[in-house]
Amino acid sequence: MASLLWLLVVLILMWAALKILGNLGSILGVLLIGALAGWLAGKFMRGRGFGVLKNILVGIAGSIIGGILFGLAGFHSAGAIASLVSATVGAIVLLYGVRVLQSR
Repeated sequence: MASLLWLLVVLILMWAALKILGNLGSILGVLLIGALAGWLAGKFMRGRGFGVLKNILVGIAGSIIGGILFGLAGFHSAGAIASLVSATVGAIVLLYGVRVLQSR
């Protein structure tokens, strides 16, 4: 079940990368913010991170989820700090959802 969830995360990230990212600078920025957001979410939810690759995946997926959630609430991230907050909140929501699905 966990492998299927990680595969779904990777597919969503690949789709998002194709739609959103344009140049190398933005790709590196997204990877950096994703890694930080994934690490922060891992610290918040588990007390430790997941490793670099999973941190990046969780953080990038979290940025998509956070962007949707914050957009629905009427907020839009402008700048690196706002993007990091949005991505971290989204990653926490993602990890909470995965935890709920795994406990069933």
